[in-house]
Amino acid sequence: MQDYVRRLLSAINNFDYNDTDSVNQLRDLVCWISDNETMKKDPIVSELLYIASQKMRVFGYNFLNHFYNDPDENISEMQEIKNHVVKSCYRSRVNDRYTLDKSQKEVVELFQNSSPRRLLVSAPTSYGKTFLLREIIFLNKERYHNILLVFPTVALLLENARTMKKFVSENHLNYKIIKTVDSACEEDCDKIFVFTPERALQLISSFPNIKLDFFFFDEIYKIDEDYYNNENDDNDDDSGKTRKRNRFQNKYLNFLDEDRGKTFRIALYLLSKNVDEYYLAGPNLGQKNFGNGMKRYIENNNIRVKEILFEPTLRISVNAYNSKLEEQLPHFLQHPLKKSNVSINTKVNERIKDVVSYIEEKDYGKTLLYCKTPSKATEYSNKLSANLENRNSLSNYPQSFINFIEHIKKEYDVDNSAKEWSLVKVLENGFGIHHGKLPKYIQQEILEQFNKGVFNVLFCTSTIVEGVNTDAQNMIILNASKGGKKLTPFDIKNIKGRAGRYYHCFIGRVFYMNRELIEIENSEMLSLDFATYSQKPLGAVDLDNAEYLDLSDVNRNKKKERDEKAKDFLLDEETFKLNRTIKKENQEKLLKTLMDSEEYSVFYPLLTHTLDVENFLKYSWIKKILNAFYKAELLDELTFKKYRAIANSYYEGGFKRILKYEIDRYRQGKTKTIDIAYSNAFNSLRDILEHKIPKLLLLFESIIILVARKKGFNFDSFSLSSVRRYYETGVKSFLGEALIEYGFPTDAIRRLEDNHKTIIGISALEAKQYCRDHYKEIMSLLDEYERQLFIKIMKTL
Repeated sequence: MQDYVRRLLSAINNFDYNDTDSVNQLRDLVCWISDNETMKKDPIVSELLYIASQKMRVFGYNFLNHFYNDPDENISEMQEIKNHVVKSCYRSRVNDRYTLDKSQKEVVELFQNSSPRRLLVSAPTSYGKTFLLREIIFLNKERYHNILLVFPTVALLLENARTMKKFVSENHLNYKIIKTVDSACEEDCDKIFVFTPERALQLISSFPNIKLDFFFFDEIYKIDEDYYNNENDDNDDDSGKTRKRNRFQNKYLNFLDEDRGKTFRIALYLLSKNVDEYYLAGPNLGQKNFGNGMKRYIENNNIRVKEILFEPTLRISVNAYNSKLEEQLPHFLQHPLKKSNVSINTKVNERIKDVVSYIEEKDYGKTLLYCKTPSKATEYSNKLSANLENRNSLSNYPQSFINFIEHIKKEYDVDNSAKEWSLVKVLENGFGIHHGKLPKYIQQEILEQFNKGVFNVLFCTSTIVEGVNTDAQNMIILNASKGGKKLTPFDIKNIKGRAGRYYHCFIGRVFYMNRELIEIENSEMLSLDFATYSQKPLGAVDLDNAEYLDLSDVNRNKKKERDEKAKDFLLDEETFKLNRTIKKENQEKLLKTLMDSEEYSVFYPLLTHTLDVENFLKYSWIKKILNAFYKAELLDELTFKKYRAIANSYYEGGFKRILKYEIDRYRQGKTKTIDIAYSNAFNSLRDILEHKIPKLLLLFESIIILVARKKGFNFDSFSLSSVRRYYETGVKSFLGEALIEYGFPTDAIRRLEDNHKTIIGISALEAKQYCRDHYKEIMSLLDEYERQLFIKIMKTL
């Protein structure tokens, strides 16, 4: 210990904030020693750790060490005053229990002192970018009346909406939190919109006159990541026949499957044009690697860039792809007598067992295992369960989690299929699986139990590493891909950042199970660019949403050609903008189809009668709308029939009906495994019902209104918003939507709505009172897990 005390004292005395090596050396020593409970009990060590944290102005170390004051009881009065002054200088304006680190304070001050206030922050994962967002909003609460926060996924949207509600309540602010476009202008009050890029585009298109005072855009690097739903790119599940069919259908599905990178890019482009002040954030962007397009975007919009290179957590890389497992410690932390290499198997599943066992033996804490696809997460977790059997985990689980497992066994069982389902078997064996094909409430529950320490090993895909927070200390990276595409350096840094979150632990370990990961991480294969402003040839959607002055000469000429062609379209610019990520040509196809008098007459009753979800479903309007897309040659016959069948099954029997179809196919030998059957059913729910059908309905709504206008009728108030919400959430009531947000099972809500139809027509608060008045009847419809969750949610609603 004396050796570490000497090193720590030397590092404190030689500390230079402007010297990277000096900063990192003191960080490594503070984290390494703080992680040793025995060592930091020594009064001298604890005093030095406190001084080091104060000197670095990285106050999270003292917070995590529970040093709320100087541990030296004999501290002088002058030193006590000095410590108090430091704390006061860096104290959070939002919550005086927290203290900003030096670099965090610099970010807030840079934003406040910039003119215009436009800032791009590149910082490590878990740096606290959204924590700083709340500081900025609080400091500008008198100036900002309409605020837009853009997050990449619905899961992050919901998580941050809850956080912002708490922030607004605790600070007695007057903002209303808005999560859906339909309720954007319901009340004349200050608002914080918490949206995905898709909803952000819908907001500025549906309400072109809305004045946004400020916006925040998270994970900005996704503007340069052209991908579509990597969770569904599950190549291990596809047969060659299926892949061939998908290629055949590609010409029909392109208008639904536009790369999400375009959506991120267009949303940021338009918001930057129309909002005066904004804060953009992303992990480890590397300003020196910005492409010419990104540089032009920053220059044209007068954006300040703040790059934070300092990682507050000691992150240890571990070579786990050779025959020996070796931790790569900083040289001044290595102890020559303790250095050893541990032998591990070469076969991947045996190697996973060896690494997980090593982590458990060392008591390194909770572990995430990154897998490229949901099927790989299932495969690896199954094999680990088999290799580490007889753990007797179920008997050690709290009753609440046992209730949850019993719930999913009941809720998702078709002829005893749940007994064969890997999710259940893996959970019962002491591990977890988390991926985007699982229902959101199952993802949320598994994540919550992992964070509570109910189990310590969680297999995951990209959904958990893109902003979803855990307190895992270890990350095992099993694959070098995300879906069917190679990981980028951004991806790997983001994945690494999930091991060892600041303010939760001092050390994070990253186990590389593939040599290619090192090569990708160290490469300069990807620089962040903004395609709209670059020399890259742009596609139709980017061109249609860009202004001429921002384009290169080649793209400008291509846009002129497209604009000339569009002059002959029936489609007007106002209608195009309501669905601006769908090509004008495809919107024109639907428009011409609906202009046909016979086809228009099919939908005239829909336009002229009072519309609610029940009537829409009862009279099978979704079939007629899908048929219009089929006639417009935007859906092929197979896809049309598939969507129609899934929508009808969902209406008549909920998700259970869709699951039964897939389980029956497995029993008939048409699907390889029971897990693929479950995966296909969940994918139908997530990809078709929650994503694609709402997108089709939004396009249909705007086009049919235009068609009516051209025919001399005004149906501008016609809206399918409640129907879209039904498909997005699976519920019909405001109470149902509120319960969904807090992670309540969809089919349980449907049982409540079906048996108590009064709930459907009243507000969430009125429904809460109704449930209180009919408590016994409501409880009788729920299982034990649902009852406890329902009571918990009702207390917070």
